[in-house]
Amino acid sequence: MTIQENVITGMTIIDAERALDPEKRRAWINASEAYTCIRRQWYMKHQPEAEEPQEWGYARRGHAGERYITEALARTNLPIEHTGDEQLSLQDKATLNSATPDGVINYGDHVIVPEFKTSDPRTNKRNLPQAKHVKQLQIAMELIDKSDEYKGKVRSGILTYMDASNFDDIIEFPIDRDRNILTETHDLRGKKIMRTKKVDRLDREGLTKDGGKECRTCAFRLTCGVTEIDAAPRKRGNKGSKFDAVAIEYLQIKENGKAAEDRLAELKQQILEELAKRKTTKFNVGDIEVSITTSVSKRFDKKGAKAAASDVGLDLEIYEISGAASTTLNVKRVT
Repeated sequence: MTIQENVITGMTIIDAERALDPEKRRAWINASEAYTCIRRQWYMKHQPEAEEPQEWGYARRGHAGERYITEALARTNLPIEHTGDEQLSLQDKATLNSATPDGVINYGDHVIVPEFKTSDPRTNKRNLPQAKHVKQLQIAMELIDKSDEYKGKVRSGILTYMDASNFDDIIEFPIDRDRNILTETHDLRGKKIMRTKKVDRLDREGLTKDGGKECRTCAFRLTCGVTEIDAAPRKRGNKGSKFDAVAIEYLQIKENGKAAEDRLAELKQQILEELAKRKTTKFNVGDIEVSITTSVSKRFDKKGAKAAASDVGLDLEIYEISGAASTTLNVKRVT
């Protein structure tokens, strides 16, 4: 066996050792999966045997990132506890919610609940934090606040993302509590997942929410009936290749340009407001002349022309010609 095969074999054994008991997995709506596709959750509870083999590389990256962060924090004065092998496992029978928080920062009179994530280096940080991660942390906060050890002490949470290619690149977001989230999760999702007898009665959220993004990596995709066309994987190039470098540079310039456009729009509005205050359309400030002119644009009223032509029996469509084909390039970050 190769090194790669041995590593994967070893990690598979480790994953099996720390995996949730199958019956426990069926009984609770875990915070980390609570706002994923409702059909995927249904299969996990009712037909786990239908799960297809899948790659766990990204999930293992998350475990490694979490371990890196908690081990580092343990060497500081931050009062963090219940990390690693000492993580809390919390359940709420009334709402069927469960969570395994990454830790608890205990200040004595109050606690802050952290959640640690790793992010792909190509992730557009303006799209963070992800809504499902916010919900996951909010569920954990409420379960901790109901626990005997920390009852009534949870103040807020911190959602942290560490760049998987640069462990020093860490951003964090303060997250407020949602005191209704346990009931909301149970009423809107938990009851449906647990009580629905036929999966056909549930939406294919993996398709309807993001065009199949979640379906591409779902272990129940074929059982669910999502075709290869519906969930066709993107062709991927090697990171670090010439194509990768060109795409990254293109996107950086595009994103910087968008930021510049937004700032220009703000400055334009401020300039217009200053001119309005001075009741003028032209003003000199330093060696810069600022002025505004008003013009009326003209356009061809195609609808009106067609109506007039119709009155005299003339079909304008016979005069329409096709222009040259154009190509639109779309470049965006995917997570």
